Amino acid sequence: MENFESKVVLITGGGTGIGKATASAFIAKGAKVVITGRRQSVLEDTTKELGPQAYFIVGDVSKKGDPARIIDETISKFGRLDILVNNAGTGKMGPLSETSDEDIEHIYRTNVFAPLALVREATVHLANSQGAVVNISSVAASGIMPGVATYASSKAAVDHATRSLAAELGPMGIRVNAVAPGLTNTDITADVKSNEEMLGMIIAQTPMGRLGEPNDIANAVLLLSSNSAGWITGQSVQAGGGFLL
Repeated sequence: MENFESKVVLITGGGTGIGKATASAFIAKGAKVVITGRRQSVLEDTTKELGPQAYFIVGDVSKKGDPARIIDETISKFGRLDILVNNAGTGKMGPLSETSDEDIEHIYRTNVFAPLALVREATVHLANSQGAVVNISSVAASGIMPGVATYASSKAAVDHATRSLAAELGPMGIRVNAVAPGLTNTDITADVKSNEEMLGMIIAQTPMGRLGEPNDIANAVLLLSSNSAGWITGQSVQAGGGFLL
């Protein structure tokens, strides 16, 4: 895969899991990477681990004003933005009857509002660099299962926004795609991994026969961000080992 020297990448939710793995993969290919998140101590530790090519901005992308501030600070620091990875996400398993208004709002503000607001604020800069957006969706966006209606519908919104934005921003030279992970071995999936029956069911329904690892998703993000994918836009690419095909 090509290198990303001279490129500036912004990754939301970059302190842990898929975001951290993606940051590490971009840095290994020469990019400068900005990671964001709500926990300063986590971001500090991750930035130290990633090395001098990494920079962090503390912020909550689900809050009004923070997406604009994060984009502005990235431009102030590096003068450009080439790739935006909308990775920050949240969810809650369980029946809708046990899902509060606050749960629904938090999931939608994190999973839908934040990527839209970040793309809006980044558009002029991505147009200048002929850059790319990669949204992190989920196989749940297209697969049907009980207990995830709010999360799955929010990720379906991400997929549809990806297609709509690809059409809207393509004339500016900006590509917009999504990666849809299956169950991935991160802290956020701890509840599922601790449920042996559910975990066994998911692995049994995954043709590749295992959980995903953060690097599996990072590699897909890098591919869609690269010039090798320069004629690909408006797509949601599953990276789930075949789960919920």
